[in-house]
Amino acid sequence: MKSYRKNLPPLDSLLFFHAAAGNESLTLAAEELFVTQAAVSKRIHRLEDWLGAPLFSREGRKLELTEAGRDLASDVEIALEFLDRAIHKVKVPEQPAIRIAANTALSMFWLQKRLRTFSFSDAACDVNILTTESTSELLADSQDLAIVYCNGDIPGWDCVSLLNVEMVPAASPEIARQAEQSGMFTRQQQFGRALPLLEFANLAPDWINWQTWLRRLDLPDTSNWPMAHCNSYVQSVGKALAGDGVALVNTSLMEEELNSGALVRIGDLSLRPKNSYHLCRKQNVSLPKNAMRLYTFLTT
Repeated sequence: MKSYRKNLPPLDSLLFFHAAAGNESLTLAAEELFVTQAAVSKRIHRLEDWLGAPLFSREGRKLELTEAGRDLASDVEIALEFLDRAIHKVKVPEQPAIRIAANTALSMFWLQKRLRTFSFSDAACDVNILTTESTSELLADSQDLAIVYCNGDIPGWDCVSLLNVEMVPAASPEIARQAEQSGMFTRQQQFGRALPLLEFANLAPDWINWQTWLRRLDLPDTSNWPMAHCNSYVQSVGKALAGDGVALVNTSLMEEELNSGALVRIGDLSLRPKNSYHLCRKQNVSLPKNAMRLYTFLTT
């Protein structure tokens, strides 16, 4: 095993040399290191004695690196950078990043917009987002906060309502106009002129897709409608924006798209389920200060 203690000078002398070389001044190096100028000068002299070579040429107050000093300064810069990276890999931060979990749709259309505003505020701190459709992953012990579609009653968690859910048909302006003309979602519906419903798989028993929406509003089931299957709720929204059919959207999540006219609501039918989105935190567990700042930001 290599003996660095015998082969290297005292490592603090390299820090003093690095500061002096970078500032080209003993005075400025001393200010950077919060020591006296005499302390900087003493450490550099010790390093030069250890090396047996001058690192600076001194002409009056001007401090210039010698050729040996320039070579050493370049390598010391690289070595300190690698050492700094290594330390930060294992050092536990005083305020670790907040861990918050939410499903894909809420993360994309609601949470990330608010985190952007949060990051510009005085309360800003690092946030790690877990995006998942799995309730067990949302409520994992590793999460500081979770946004969950539920009735607000989760054992072991305190839940605060964030936003209600209202599911409505919506499409691009031209598709919405055609849907209105065909009497879509009315008793005068002309199924021969019906536009494709952008359907997605039901990910959970309490999730609402077209099949559930039509049934609860006592409308004809999906066998009477032209369907275009999507991989997810998010993809159905994307296809609706592109004019490929009619999506079933949550007005709370799609507020920006609906207000801008990128999506247009069709008809006046809507479904408001009992469940809504809640911000959840573990009971009897104190949140870190930074997590508490985010919790307060999202709930006020």
